[in-house]
Amino acid sequence: MNDRICEELGKHFNLVQELNGVPVVSLCGESIVDPEAMRSFLSAYQQLIEGQDLAVAAAYFTSWFGDVAAALQYTLSVHDAAPNFSLANLSIHLMKETGYTRIAFQLEKMNVILAPKDSEERTVWLEAELRRFYSQTARPLMECLSKASGLHVSMLWGQLPTALQNYRENIHNTYQDEEALLRQFAADEQVVQNGLEADVFGLVKNPLRVRVRMIDHPLEPSKRLAIKNVCCLQYLRQGRSYCYTCPRLGKKERANWKP
Repeated sequence: MNDRICEELGKHFNLVQELNGVPVVSLCGESIVDPEAMRSFLSAYQQLIEGQDLAVAAAYFTSWFGDVAAALQYTLSVHDAAPNFSLANLSIHLMKETGYTRIAFQLEKMNVILAPKDSEERTVWLEAELRRFYSQTARPLMECLSKASGLHVSMLWGQLPTALQNYRENIHNTYQDEEALLRQFAADEQVVQNGLEADVFGLVKNPLRVRVRMIDHPLEPSKRLAIKNVCCLQYLRQGRSYCYTCPRLGKKERANWKP
């Protein structure tokens, strides 16, 4: 099972064991939650994406980290397994690709904890694994990003629901004929949104418990688009503007929107 999970994480979630290419800069172990080391990482990222300040780099960083959160959801629901996504097992790399820059995540070891067979015991296990990830991996990372960039931590957490919504849409498209699996996805997602207390995130409320608002697709009337949970700060990049799905835009601004 570990080999299959490893392959799927690399193919679909930007999570690998073997890194291809040479990173511009990397973070690993304790440096991931060191504000000075993170500031240097964000500074390099800011330059590559032509951002006005570190805040836009931090927001984009968090969007990429959404791959890791989505990967956890996927393996929990599809494989009844929880990979080791602890900070000690994680390395983060800034990768310059043709035409864009990405942040890649690397696992030192591919070990997983399997879910109990009993449904009630599985629910307890699921809550524990989600709580572990969000309190011990995501929260320290978000707080470090906030200290390093000056962007309020709530704006960083706010990027994750958008990443998870994209994951949700991909799952429904991929497994549209597998009703039992989709029900499992939905049930597990409810635990994320309603089973985790605010203190897991260090906030006054669970930042993943949000209402998704939909709008019409500007080019394909038969399709709908999800409005982003918070602004991704794309407009702070050179030559860029607000996204069409930015929550800061109203109907009038969208009517006049140009990519």
